[in-house]
Amino acid sequence: MESSAPPTGLDRPSPLRVRPRPVVVQHSAGRPGANGPLTAVQRVLASPLAERYEFVRMHQGVGNGAVDASLLREWVRLLRRVRPDLVHVRGLQNEGFHGVLAARLAGCPRILVTVHGTVRDLRQGGRNWRRRLLVHGAEPVTLRLASHVATVCEYAAGRDFLRPYAGKFVGVVPNGVPVPPDPVAARDRVRAELCLRPDDVVMIAVARLTWDKGYGVLADALHRLPATGDRRILLVAGDGPDRVGIAAALVGAGGTEVRMLGNRLDVPELLSAADVFVFPTLHENLSNALLEAMAHRLPVVASAVGGNVEVLRRGGGRLVPAGDPDALAEALAGLLDDAAERDHLGRLGRKVVSESYSLEVMLRTLDGVYERMLQR
Repeated sequence: MESSAPPTGLDRPSPLRVRPRPVVVQHSAGRPGANGPLTAVQRVLASPLAERYEFVRMHQGVGNGAVDASLLREWVRLLRRVRPDLVHVRGLQNEGFHGVLAARLAGCPRILVTVHGTVRDLRQGGRNWRRRLLVHGAEPVTLRLASHVATVCEYAAGRDFLRPYAGKFVGVVPNGVPVPPDPVAARDRVRAELCLRPDDVVMIAVARLTWDKGYGVLADALHRLPATGDRRILLVAGDGPDRVGIAAALVGAGGTEVRMLGNRLDVPELLSAADVFVFPTLHENLSNALLEAMAHRLPVVASAVGGNVEVLRRGGGRLVPAGDPDALAEALAGLLDDAAERDHLGRLGRKVVSESYSLEVMLRTLDGVYERMLQR
C-alpha cells in the first residue's frame, strides 16, 4: 500500500478538524502493463486530481481464489487509520470483493465500485466451481456492499445483472487514454529497433494472452488472408495463461510473420510502429488498448462486442462479428492493401478518442462523480 502523502497527521484525526482535501482510497490489483483497471488507477494518481484529493493506494499484487483473512485485516487497519471520505474499488471479481468487504468492515461511508468486467462472460475453462462461486457469490455481494456503482461503458450499464443495483448507479466513467501530440514521431526509430523494413505492413494485437481475447479466431483469419507481394508482420504484446497454445496457433499461420513480444511497458512506442490494430476479442467492456491504438492514429479491426461497438460506431475502424475468421480476414485484407484508407480511418479514430475517450474526459467525469458522492 502506498499513500500519495506521508501518513503523518492522518492517524485518528480530531472530529473537529477540517481536512484540506477529501481522502480517497484508490483500490487496484494486478501487474503493471497487464491490467486495464490498474492502468486507470496509475493515471488518476499521476493526474491533477491529486491536487484536489488526498489519494491513498490499496493495491493487491496478485489475485487469490479464496477469502484472504490476512489481507482483509491489513486493509481494514489501513482504512481505519486514514479514515477515507471515499473508497474507490475497481472490479467485481475476487480482488474487488476483498476491497469492498474491507471498506465495509472499516466503516467507510462511501464505497464506489467501477464495473470493468464480469467472470460470467468468460468462455474458456469450463463452468467450474470457482467461476460459479464468483458469479453467484462474490460479484453480487460486492455490488450489494457498495454504496455506489459505475461502469466504464454504456454497454455494461445496460446489463441485466446490474439492474437490481440501479438505485446505486452514478453513471458511466469511460476509460481515458493520453492522446500523443505526434503519434508517429517515434515510428522510424521503433521500426528500426524491431528490424522492420520501411515497406513492411505491420499488424499489432495488444491483449492478455487468453483464448477469450480471440487469438484462435485471429490465427484462422491469418490463414485466410490472400497472398500478396508485401511482407506482413503481426506483433503480439501481452502475456497470460494461454501463451504457449496461442503462440503455437499463431506462429506459421498463413504467410504472416508473427512475433510474440511478451508483456511490454512500451506499448505506445510499439503502436507507433504499426499500421493496423487488430482486436478479435470474444467479449469486452471498454479496452484501454483499443483506445490507445486509436489515439496513435491506427485503424482498427475489432469484433462487434461490448464497448467496441459504441467506440467504433463513431468512426476509426471496422467491426466484424465475434468468432468469424472469414469476416476478420476480409476486413484485415481490405486495410492491409489500402494505405489511404488506413490513414483516413486512423485520423477519424484519433478524433473520436480526443473528443470522448481522452484522459482529460475520464478525469473530468470521475471528478464529477466524486463530487456528487461527497456532497451526499
